Amino acid sequence: MKIAVIGDTHFGFDHYGRRQEDALRNAKEAFEIAISEKVDFIIQTGDVFDERLPKPEVISPVIQLLKNVNSKIKDINLVRRISGSNEEMITQSIPPVLMIYGDHDRRPKEYVNPVQILHNAELIYYMEKESIVLEKDNQRIAIHGFSNVPHQYAREILKKHNPKKIPNMKNILIIHQSFQELLPNQPPEIMNYSDLPEKFDMHVLGHIHWKQEDKHPISKSPILLPGSTVQTQMKKIESKISKGIYILDIGEEIKYKFLELKKPRKLYHETIEINGKKPSEIGTILQEKIKNLLEYHNHELIPMIRIILKGVLHDGFIPSDISIRALTKKYANRAIINVGKNKLVSKKLNEKSKLIHDLKTKKISIEDLGLKILGEKLNIKKTDKLESIFSALKVGDLGKAEEIL
Repeated sequence: MKIAVIGDTHFGFDHYGRRQEDALRNAKEAFEIAISEKVDFIIQTGDVFDERLPKPEVISPVIQLLKNVNSKIKDINLVRRISGSNEEMITQSIPPVLMIYGDHDRRPKEYVNPVQILHNAELIYYMEKESIVLEKDNQRIAIHGFSNVPHQYAREILKKHNPKKIPNMKNILIIHQSFQELLPNQPPEIMNYSDLPEKFDMHVLGHIHWKQEDKHPISKSPILLPGSTVQTQMKKIESKISKGIYILDIGEEIKYKFLELKKPRKLYHETIEINGKKPSEIGTILQEKIKNLLEYHNHELIPMIRIILKGVLHDGFIPSDISIRALTKKYANRAIINVGKNKLVSKKLNEKSKLIHDLKTKKISIEDLGLKILGEKLNIKKTDKLESIFSALKVGDLGKAEEIL
């Protein structure tokens, strides 16, 4: 049995912006690769849409895409379904695309989410929290779906749901959640890999947008993260790791390979140190960097260029003094430019920040701070003389302080 795994598609991302076609274009290529690989069915990991209430202009081409997929890949046989305490043995033909919903698709239970709409139209098979057994040519596989829940409750809800391994076949869990191993420095309630069922043969993750391969810490079974098919955040890691899909070959073992997409828009991600520079100088540096990046760009789509400015500005300037409007206008037909200034500080602000940091990390007392400032103002380096002046000032004896000075 052969399966394609496609990550978060985010249909409708940047719908009215300059990248409104990116999500659909990339997803089409992903599904085309799956079809060319002659897979038996496709798994999609959630965040199908970028918004909970996608516009008709977004939904319509997705319907056409799925109709095309369903015309090229035969329906798959569903023979067993487990949902909570309910289990049924059935024989049902279902569409060859399985989806869970992600946090972008999730709506309260009393409302219909957009993935359910595709299911109700019999374009896909939607799994919220259930396990199914699929069969082809006497080979069976168990797919366990766990659609997104608020991340801080995921551990508790997954434990309560408690999907069980179905014997005599391969078992794969699809889940759309955050994990500490992928997003460090998260609150402790965020799940770890060890929270995943250890007896499963593979875990397939959604939500995180770059491709990564790991192992379950106990069972050592594969954990696959296909990543999104479209860049939505312009993160540095997405400029280094290609977009693509996984193809799983299910036999005695699960073999897998990653196939790259060729059409995604190129992302360049750069960080520039600009310590002591004026806004006019920074503008020149930015223009030179953009010019150099574009010189070797040969993709049919104009690239995204994300530049992070980092450092302390020349005295007298603040980050908002840097305008990139003229720059983005100049290169409007050649690049989509985004400049980050949140790592820039003014000189005065930097001095204040450093002072507070020293107070916190070096445990500087208020008295030591007062001595430091007084020594700098009076240009006194002798500690004993400085302490005597400071002591006199503390008790209000200005005459004594002047006498020592």
